[in-house]
Amino acid sequence: MRNKYLYLFILLLTAFLISCSRKEIKDNNLIAFLGSEKYALSSNEDKAFFLDSILKKIDNMPNDTFAKNLTLKLSAEYYYLKDNKKSFNLSKKAFDISQKLSDSVGMGRALYYMGDCYEFTKKDSAYYYYKESEKIFRLLDNKGKLAKVYFNKSYLLFYEGNYAESELEVIKALQNLSNSTNYKLKYSCYSLQGSIHNELEEYDKALYYFRLAEEVYYDLSEDYKDDIESIYDYYVLNVINLCNIYDKKGAYKKSISELSKVKSKELKEKWPNLYNLVIGNLAYSKMKNGDLDEANKLFEEALFLNKNNKNDKGYLYKILYYGEFRLILKDSLKAKEYFNEALMLSKRFNSGNEILKSLDFLSKVDLPKSAYYKNEYIKVSDSIIRQQRSSSNKFARIEYETNKLESANEQLIKRNFNLLLIGSFLIIAFLIILGIRHRKAQKREIEFLELRKAADNELYELVKENQIQLVKIKENVQNRIAKELHDGVMNDIYSVRLNLGFLNSSDDEFTKEKRLTHITELQKIEREIRDLSHDLDHETDFNQIDYKYLLNKVVETIDEISPTVYSCKIEPSIKWDNYSSVIKINIYRILQELCSNVNKYAKAENCTIILTTSKKLLTISVIDNGIGFDTSKTTDGIGMKNIKQRINTIKGKIEIISSDGNGTQVFIKIPKKKVSKK
Repeated sequence: MRNKYLYLFILLLTAFLISCSRKEIKDNNLIAFLGSEKYALSSNEDKAFFLDSILKKIDNMPNDTFAKNLTLKLSAEYYYLKDNKKSFNLSKKAFDISQKLSDSVGMGRALYYMGDCYEFTKKDSAYYYYKESEKIFRLLDNKGKLAKVYFNKSYLLFYEGNYAESELEVIKALQNLSNSTNYKLKYSCYSLQGSIHNELEEYDKALYYFRLAEEVYYDLSEDYKDDIESIYDYYVLNVINLCNIYDKKGAYKKSISELSKVKSKELKEKWPNLYNLVIGNLAYSKMKNGDLDEANKLFEEALFLNKNNKNDKGYLYKILYYGEFRLILKDSLKAKEYFNEALMLSKRFNSGNEILKSLDFLSKVDLPKSAYYKNEYIKVSDSIIRQQRSSSNKFARIEYETNKLESANEQLIKRNFNLLLIGSFLIIAFLIILGIRHRKAQKREIEFLELRKAADNELYELVKENQIQLVKIKENVQNRIAKELHDGVMNDIYSVRLNLGFLNSSDDEFTKEKRLTHITELQKIEREIRDLSHDLDHETDFNQIDYKYLLNKVVETIDEISPTVYSCKIEPSIKWDNYSSVIKINIYRILQELCSNVNKYAKAENCTIILTTSKKLLTISVIDNGIGFDTSKTTDGIGMKNIKQRINTIKGKIEIISSDGNGTQVFIKIPKKKVSKK
C-alpha cells in the first residue's frame, strides 16, 4: 500500500509548485527534481501518481521553453513507466510547443520520443518518426542527435531481421560519433554491429566489434570512475557477447574462463538478472566442453532463478539449452518435455528463432512425428522470411515516401525563394518609379511599357522552352513505342504471317495443329500489344512477381557478387502454379546452396543452371567448368547434407558427376507424380 505520508508530500509539493509564480517554479527546478535520487528511489506507483498530478496542470502553462522541457521530461518518465499513450501525447504537445517557438532541436527531440513510443508495437510508425527526426537533425548538422536517430533505426531494423539495412544505419551512427565523447552510445553502436555480424555468421567481424565495445567501455569507465557500479552491466553484457562468439567458434574453454571471472557472489546480490545470464551461458559452455556435472548444477540454478523471478523469456532460453543438455545425456523423454515447453513459450512470445530451434530439436528427439516437425519448421521459416521481406518493403516505402516529400519541399522552398526575389525586384522597381514620378511622367510610362515588353518576351521564351520540352518528351515516347513495335511485335507478326502462308497449302491434322500454334502466338502478340499500351499509363506492378522471376533473381544476385559468370535457362513450358509451395521453396533453397558451393569451391569461370521438364520429371542441372573434385574421396559438408535432405523431402534424386580438373555437373530429378497443386 502506498505510504500516506508520501502521498501528502507529493500533493503539497504539487500545490506549492502550481501556486507559485512562473519564476518561482523555475527556481524550484521541477525538472531537476524529476532527475533526483529521491524521485528515482520512489516506487513506480508513486512516480505515476506524482506525474499525473503535474499532468493535470501542464495545459495551463504558457508555451515557453520551460513548458517544452518539462513536457519532454514528463514524456520520458511515462515512457520509462511503460505508459506509451501518455508519453506519445506529451511528445506531440512538446512538438507543437517547439514549432510555435521555432525550436528545431525541440521538434527533432519530440519526434524522436514519439518514435520510441511505437518501438515495440508499431515498428513502421516508429521508423516514420525516427526518419522525420533525422531530417531535422540533418538540416541542423547535429551529429550527436543524428547518431542517436541512426542507432534507433538500426536497432529497429535489426529486430525485424533486416541485417543489411541495419548495418548501414549503425555505420552512419558511428560516422557521426567519430569525434564524440558519448561513450555510452559508441558502446551501444559497436555492440549492435557485433550482434549484426553474429546473426550473419561472420564471427571474426563480430569479435572485432565486441572488442571495440570493450575498448570504449574502458573510456567510459574513466568518466564513471567515482560510480563504476552504475555501468558495470555494460562490461558484463559485453563479456557475454564475446563468449557467445567463442562458443560458436568452438572455443568453449576460453568462454568458460571469461564467464567464470565475472561470476561472483557480488554479481548475484547486486545484479541478479546479469548473474542469471552469466550462469546460463556458463552452463551451455560447460555442456559443450563436456563438463556435464557442473553444467547440470548451473542449469538447475538458472532455471530456479528464472522461475523464482517469473522471467518467462529468460526461462525459455534456458530450457532450450537444458533440453539440449538432456539430449546429450540421452534422456529423450525429458528432452522432449523441455522442447515442447519451449515451443509453447516461444509461440506465446512470437519468438521466431526460438520456435525454429524448438521444432528442429523436436524433429530429432520425437522420431514418430519427425516429418511433422520438419514440415512445421519449413512453414515457420518461410513465414519469417515473408515477414522480414514485408517489413523491409514497408521500411523502404517509408524511406522513399519521406525522401519524396523532402524533395517536394525543397522544390517548394526554391520556388518560394524565386517568387520572393521576383517580388523584391518588382517592389524596388515600383519604388524607383514612384521616386521619379513627379519629374518624368512621360518617361515613366515609356519605361513601364519597356518593362512590360521585356516581361512579355521573357514569358514568351519560357512558354517556348516549355513547348520544346513537351515536344521532346512526346518524340521520346513515340520513338520508344515505335522501337517496341518494330523490334518486338512486328517481327513476331511477320514470322507468324510467313508460317501461316506456308501452312495454307495443306489441310492435314499436323498442319491444323501448327496453325493453332500460330493462332496462339497471335494471341500472345495481342496481349503484348495490350501490355505495351497499359505500360504507357501505369507503372509496373512489382507485387505480381512469379516464381520464375524469383529463381532468375537468385542467380542474378549471386552473379553480381561472384567472379563466376552465371546463366540461367528455365524452360517456358514449366507450369509453376502446379507445384506445391514445399517443392518450390526447396528448389529455391537448393539452387541457393549449389550456387554458394560453386562460389566457395569451384573456382569456375562459368556456371549454367538449366530447368527442364518432361512427362515424368522436372530436371535441375547445375554445370560449372571449375576445378572439380574426386567424388569418391570427398565427404559431404553441411551444405550438401542440407541439399540431400531437401531433395529427400520432395522425393527427388541427385546425381553428381565430377573429377579433378574437369568441372562439376549436378543433376536433380523430381518426379512429376509427386507434384501436387496448392
